[in-house]
Amino acid sequence: MGTLKKAKIIIYKNNGKSKEEVECSFNPSQYTIKSTANYKEDNSLGTDVSRMVFLSGAQKEFTTTLFFDSEGEKGRSESLIGIATGMLSSSSSVKPVTDIMKKITSAVQVSGSDHKPPLVSFVWGNLSFKGVITSVTETFTMFDTFGKPIRAKMDLTIKEAQEEGLTKKAEPFESPDRTKYRTVLEGTSLWNIAYEEYGDCEKWRVIAKANGLLNPLKIYPGQVLKIPAL
Repeated sequence: MGTLKKAKIIIYKNNGKSKEEVECSFNPSQYTIKSTANYKEDNSLGTDVSRMVFLSGAQKEFTTTLFFDSEGEKGRSESLIGIATGMLSSSSSVKPVTDIMKKITSAVQVSGSDHKPPLVSFVWGNLSFKGVITSVTETFTMFDTFGKPIRAKMDLTIKEAQEEGLTKKAEPFESPDRTKYRTVLEGTSLWNIAYEEYGDCEKWRVIAKANGLLNPLKIYPGQVLKIPAL
């Protein structure tokens, strides 16, 4: 029988030059990965229904509940006896569980050297989900006789993200090496075209400038647009 692999959080510090690993005391019972696409609602005058303008591709969000125990195997056995007798001892050798959890909660805050919250990865089995922590909720479930928290759970949300300077897709969204022309189809927006041509919906401004468009929503089916090289 293989050894049990524990889930862990890897925190990348100093712009990824160093990292810190935080191992969970217990593996999660489940996790959820949600994918969403970003749209903008276009409420054009004279229409009964709004048109949804695509802005960017699917972004994933990871949620799970992590469990932490600062006592270790021996401490957990003693805790079970203490629960049965109604008494939990206080030992100076047992650190509060917050000492472990604060390594993760600090990743929500801006790092002094990076000037932004660090990237993190949740790693367990064949899953490695990388992004930024957007939400943390701590619930403390066991205490010693002096109120020191020794067991807790953490509800964690990580939104997919990458290091600066990396693009999510290199193909087929490479910038064209020469000027192109595209005919606008029904339901197409500048955001769509920019994402398809450059891999970045924010590049719609490049297309708008090249075609003298003051309003990016004022395009029509059959219109021929110039797609400049970057």
